Amino acid sequence: MTVEYIKDVLKVDQTVGQELSQALVEGDVVVPEAKPDIARVLDVDGTAVVNSKEVIQDRVMVEGVVRCTVLYVGQSDSKIIENLETELGFTHYLDMPGAKPNMLSTLKCQVEHVEYEIINSRKLNIKTVVNLQSRVNDVLQLEVIQNFKDMPNAQLLKDEVAVSRSQGQGSSQAIVREDLELEEEMPSIQKILKKNASVKVNSRKVMDNRVVIEGDIKIQLLYLCDEPNEPLQQVSYDMPFTHSVDIVGAYQGLECAADVWVQELFVEPREDINGEMRVLNVEAVIAAEARVFETEEKELLIDAYCPGLSIQPKKRKIKLTQVVGEVQDQVVVKDSITFPAENVPQASRVLYAEAKPIITDQHISDGKVVIEGVLVTKVIYQSTDPSYGPASIKEDIPFRQSVEVEGALEDMECQSQLVVDHVNCTLVAPDEVEFRAVMMAEVSVFTSVEKEIFLDVEVEELKQGEDSGMFIYFVQPGDSLWSIAKKYNTTIASILKYNAIDESQILTPGDKLLIYKKLEVSL
Repeated sequence: MTVEYIKDVLKVDQTVGQELSQALVEGDVVVPEAKPDIARVLDVDGTAVVNSKEVIQDRVMVEGVVRCTVLYVGQSDSKIIENLETELGFTHYLDMPGAKPNMLSTLKCQVEHVEYEIINSRKLNIKTVVNLQSRVNDVLQLEVIQNFKDMPNAQLLKDEVAVSRSQGQGSSQAIVREDLELEEEMPSIQKILKKNASVKVNSRKVMDNRVVIEGDIKIQLLYLCDEPNEPLQQVSYDMPFTHSVDIVGAYQGLECAADVWVQELFVEPREDINGEMRVLNVEAVIAAEARVFETEEKELLIDAYCPGLSIQPKKRKIKLTQVVGEVQDQVVVKDSITFPAENVPQASRVLYAEAKPIITDQHISDGKVVIEGVLVTKVIYQSTDPSYGPASIKEDIPFRQSVEVEGALEDMECQSQLVVDHVNCTLVAPDEVEFRAVMMAEVSVFTSVEKEIFLDVEVEELKQGEDSGMFIYFVQPGDSLWSIAKKYNTTIASILKYNAIDESQILTPGDKLLIYKKLEVSL
């Protein structure tokens, strides 16, 4: 039987896949001829930078580097700290069944673990474990049935849902330059030993054909000075930036998401007007990726039947993802670190401290996003033995922090990111320090629901009087007036008419309903 219906075009984002993978990146670093041999290694640090990513058939290809910095004490003078820098390149593939070229993708990349082995006094082998988390989305476009023509008795169940669809994605780079001057109480610079940079996004806004991102680049520097009692100095600066990502077709009113990271960081000390090395020429190459999307309320037909007719629908399941809430909150992790009893000298003062958070688990409980992980802490200190010089310890501090997000429920998804704001390390005993890290947590909560939508139907007319009669039905758990009416191919109005109840009444298992059917339907 041919039936005419009204159709609508539905465009909705669908997650093709998401994958968490690890890459082992290793290589050797050789001490240049101008630097002394290695006596002791104080610290080996690594930062992962993605240079490119591409969605290919059933996979996501990632190319990047791990930038490593080594701090060590030279054999020529145990009091002098030297540094080495190297880059370890990698190419990694994340399996993503169903992924195809030109699909939209996001990627998070972080060094989880670094270890080293001293091959000889002029050579180190470095191994790093890099965590990569990718998600691939596609815009699904379907023609869906919204209503039927010439079927006045058709019973339709519709649902009001929020439908999100991507409108475009773009990426770009920019150079942020600034001259920074040391504060008066800080000693002059002899040599930059270590530099780190992280990005905090403060706002993102969609304009015509572009997304404007504002934030701060947090620069952290460790440098060597000529102060014999405090040879290491640590400084940090916030460099504000405003950057645009071109996305053709973007317009005001759309929503957006954006990631920004530091691709390259150059820091060069120079003399001030008094001839002292107190000015820093900082140049940061930042990379940004932005996506714009539209969320609108749509009324979708999710079920239908008609008394007197047999409707066989062709359905398809779609998954709808909606943002419940996005929150920024400050979290604090603090603990005492006791030095190992053996092979580690005691401390007279702390020279340098840093922390890197690694998230191992996140879930929702009691309306809060619970973030669990470890804080990888490093402390460089002056030992009590003047002949030994500087020493270091490393400790993983476990943490569990909660961030409240209105509307968050336990069956929802969540994503979290932690950025260290500042670190305090206080020496409380020759073999103990108190460590305190203040971090900014960026938390997002999502909910995903599956809906069945009508793509097509086959309709057959029932014989006159078929399946008619009077029935007594006892309500079962999970029943609704709609499900009962559909089961007996009648209408909710008919059930209400013969049972002295109203449509808002909640059905209780065991309730008795009278179902009366007299089929006199024709097209």
